[in-house]
Amino acid sequence: SYLDKIMAPIVRSLPSYVKDSQHALQIFRDFNFLGEDKLIFTMDITSLYTVIPNGEGLLALKHFFDLRTVKEPSSETLLRLAELVLTLNCFSFADSYYKQINGVAMGTKMGPSYANLFVGYIEHQFFNQYNGPKPDLYRRYIDDCVGATSSTREELNQFITAVNSFHPALKYTWEISDTSLAFLDIKVSVEGNGLCTSVHYKPTDSHSYLLYSSS
Repeated sequence: SYLDKIMAPIVRSLPSYVKDSQHALQIFRDFNFLGEDKLIFTMDITSLYTVIPNGEGLLALKHFFDLRTVKEPSSETLLRLAELVLTLNCFSFADSYYKQINGVAMGTKMGPSYANLFVGYIEHQFFNQYNGPKPDLYRRYIDDCVGATSSTREELNQFITAVNSFHPALKYTWEISDTSLAFLDIKVSVEGNGLCTSVHYKPTDSHSYLLYSSS
């Protein structure tokens, strides 16, 4: 939890950062398309927590730790602590004992911040070198990305394909629409020159509710 207290403020400074659904709603409300074409898209990273290479994850942490204006504790100390968290994950299953050798364990306190910073580090590298048209809106909640663009569908496909092939550990599934898509628990729709939102219900939602007075 000590590491997470150091990492969480850095996560909040990432350009793609989405805090929660309320934050996402505000982002969608403030967005306007810049051209005639109007497309929205979502991208999901496959099995993010378990695919992060430890060495590259620590490099990402070092990048962000070194950017701090107050470097206390030192980057070296924080990196050593993070390394211990990543490499000392032992567990038992069916009378056998295992040690996780890659990725961050699910449930680890620093897990979400660590994953966020790793993807943020890769995003920073990608956007700095990608020369094609970039989306007008690109945001991410841990492993769920959402965006909107006035580029053509072909240009958007090129962008997503480039993202998907940029880092061998990060593989994406994605969906593109000119009408509406689901992001978190929000249904995002194209309306005029902007976006409108409503509640997204999963197909399995039975819409059964407890009475307010029930105990």
